Amino acid sequence: MIVTLSKHVDGITYFWFMYRDGRTIQMYHGVTEQWKLNQDVSDSIEEKYTFRRQAKRRMEELITEKQAEGYEQDDIYGMQTGRKERETFRRRTKWLAYLLVGLGLFQFVTPFSLLPIVVLGIGIVLMFLAFISKDQLPMWLRIICFVDYFLMHVSFRQEPYIPHLFPILSIGTGTLLLLYLRSKHKRKIERIS
Repeated sequence: MIVTLSKHVDGITYFWFMYRDGRTIQMYHGVTEQWKLNQDVSDSIEEKYTFRRQAKRRMEELITEKQAEGYEQDDIYGMQTGRKERETFRRRTKWLAYLLVGLGLFQFVTPFSLLPIVVLGIGIVLMFLAFISKDQLPMWLRIICFVDYFLMHVSFRQEPYIPHLFPILSIGTGTLLLLYLRSKHKRKIERIS
């Protein structure tokens, strides 16, 4: 995570450049017109933490402290609002797609079957994915997720009569989700370059 904060005082821009990489926070403090000052304002600090959560919390505290001192967060990289939420959604959806494909293959390859409550749970997750992903997934994929919820609910109720419905649905839906996420990521990279 990269954060740049700056403030303008008497025609001089003071800035903080903060970078968090895992458990390490690196900070650099400086000014844009060093020659206007009689002193050296540049400073470089590195902090290491035991856990990533501690570093993330400290980074948020540093941003809050600097904003209280009058620094404003700059958007020098042209990052769009909601980027973090989209990345989180993409990561969780990819995890769900891998889980769907894995559970479907598990039922095809092994003689064991999944508990019906697991099938229902996966179906409910797909239903929530269909409703929550309004801005993230296209309508055709949301409809497929919603229809799969109903078919998984049927397979939950009628498992002895339709033995391979869940594996087919889970492998198909997981593959569609993965293919869509991959093509979307590929288009994004082509647009950037």
